[in-house]
Amino acid sequence: MAVVLIAVAFGVGGDTPGVGDSGQQIRMFFHEHDTQQTISLYLLFVAGVFLIFFAGTLRHHLAEADRHGWLPQVAFAGAILSTGGFWIASGVTLALVDVSDKPQVAGAAFQAMNAVANDLFIPFVGGIGIMLLAAGLDAARTGIPLPRWMGWAGIVLGVLMFIPWVSFFAFLVSGLWIIIASVLLARRPSAPIAPTVPTPNASAP
Repeated sequence: MAVVLIAVAFGVGGDTPGVGDSGQQIRMFFHEHDTQQTISLYLLFVAGVFLIFFAGTLRHHLAEADRHGWLPQVAFAGAILSTGGFWIASGVTLALVDVSDKPQVAGAAFQAMNAVANDLFIPFVGGIGIMLLAAGLDAARTGIPLPRWMGWAGIVLGVLMFIPWVSFFAFLVSGLWIIIASVLLARRPSAPIAPTVPTPNASAP
């Protein structure tokens, strides 16, 4: 669900002004497309919620196979970082929409906020990269709860996420990895509950 919401959010948001546009151009864009941008930022906000729940499920299943390891916690931390990036980006967009009808806000302020909004991709790209890299390393080693090929795919995508110019495409493909992982985790049977063995009473004759 998180992947779908993120894709729809970016699709609804469309092409926003570039860093070289004037303050007046930026003001007019966010004023004329306020509804569109508000829907986009809200979808991105909700996507972060689903991403955290997915990461929590992923961490739980990874920890079942790696009870004393630290990689499941690193994967979950990456998702938290990525969600924070999505929410900060949503907040900056909300600020641009909110002040687009305020004539007292100078054009330079719009240019500064718009520059931040355009380049605020490092937290959520880096966070997804950390999540995939940590989960991939764990799954490639144990084959549980994800098959080893998913582990190696996560490692490759995680590394590519930190390479300039390639990270954008790796980020797009990472959505497919998350969808496949979600399906595999949902179909994974729950661990059986061990039967309780009654403790013999030492005082019994």
